[in-house]
Amino acid sequence: MCVLNEPWLHNGKLASVYVLYGTEKYLLENWERGIVKAANPSGDQFDVMQLDLQETSLDTALDEAETVPFFSEFRTVIVKNAQFLTGAKEKQKHNVDRLAEYVVQPATYSVLVLIVESEKLDERKKIVKRLKERAIVLEAKKPSQAELMRYVNDTLSQDQQKMERATMERLLFLCQDDWGKLVRELEKLQLYAGTGATIPIDIVNDLVPRTLEDNVFQLSELLVKRRADAALRLVRDLEKQGQELIGLLGLLARQYRNMYLSKQLTESGYGEKQIASKIGAHPYTVKLATQASRNFSEAQLAQALTLIADADEAMKTGRGDKQIIFDTLVCQLALL
Repeated sequence: MCVLNEPWLHNGKLASVYVLYGTEKYLLENWERGIVKAANPSGDQFDVMQLDLQETSLDTALDEAETVPFFSEFRTVIVKNAQFLTGAKEKQKHNVDRLAEYVVQPATYSVLVLIVESEKLDERKKIVKRLKERAIVLEAKKPSQAELMRYVNDTLSQDQQKMERATMERLLFLCQDDWGKLVRELEKLQLYAGTGATIPIDIVNDLVPRTLEDNVFQLSELLVKRRADAALRLVRDLEKQGQELIGLLGLLARQYRNMYLSKQLTESGYGEKQIASKIGAHPYTVKLATQASRNFSEAQLAQALTLIADADEAMKTGRGDKQIIFDTLVCQLALL
């Protein structure tokens, strides 16, 4: 995977100017660390400058890049929030003309790294075109599920550990496909399980924090099992954690909508991946929704959506106490 490679090196050497952009924060941080380490292998931070363009100017960054290093071979200048490379509205104007001149003949003793957390650069801007011609531009894309699974498998194999696919899907879901969170949680699971172990789903459920969406999954599972008492206890626990009932209702509506659509599409011959793509849901969400939908008829799921819509209207228009409305809904759903 790209996190294990060194895409910042060109023929094994550092470039003078980099642009790192994208929405995958973990990759951006990984690349930044890699460049800094390659430029300053001794770890001496004296010649490493960290600047934020929300707090300082591009001129200041270029002044630093043109300053001869004291103790290292390179002076590394990390410039965060380079929004001038995107279509976003800037808080202050920057001297991009000076940057355009600098990249044509950059200081041989400096490494300038421009970083912006943005899905894309503004290709219409002359400075972006110039940087694409003269600098190394790396895009940090959100990884696919397949890439994350390969990462998990590769990491586990280093310690002769294993994880079943269903457990891996559960782990990715709890980490919300966030690469940085996945790295941290996987390391914790590996330490707990020990070398050579197979990591079971029970350990994943015990050690990886549940997301709000997963708690609502648990709520819907209790309703599927007609356990209104346990469902209400879970709702009270979520309220104590600061969750608003109107927010929980919205997530519950999405769960039942996914069950309804999954049932319809499954009966029409669609597979889980096709359903996920069609309704715009996470594949693991669809998998759980498809399993849960087998406990209901299409008419029952349609009735559940009607009950949820009525409760939503009642809560938003103030027709009664929100807690009473929500608790009544829970009891009604458990009786379907």
